[in-house]
Amino acid sequence: MTNSATIQGVYVNVPTVDWSLFRELIRKFGWQAETREQLLDRFISSRPVTPILSEEEIMDEVKAIRYTK
Repeated sequence: MTNSATIQGVYVNVPTVDWSLFRELIRKFGWQAETREQLLDRFISSRPVTPILSEEEIMDEVKAIRYTK
């Protein structure tokens, strides 16, 4: 496997009928592949359960900046 600093992420649209062939090519080269759904699931699971700021705190900051003279 290569160093993560040398990896380039690429989005490729592959016809469904060619997906198994493409996955075999990915496996032979030692690459990694994930579907759009898997990428989205991975992103969602990486998000914090509780937000750093509440909605009220965000609105207080916006009002403080917007309406301060």
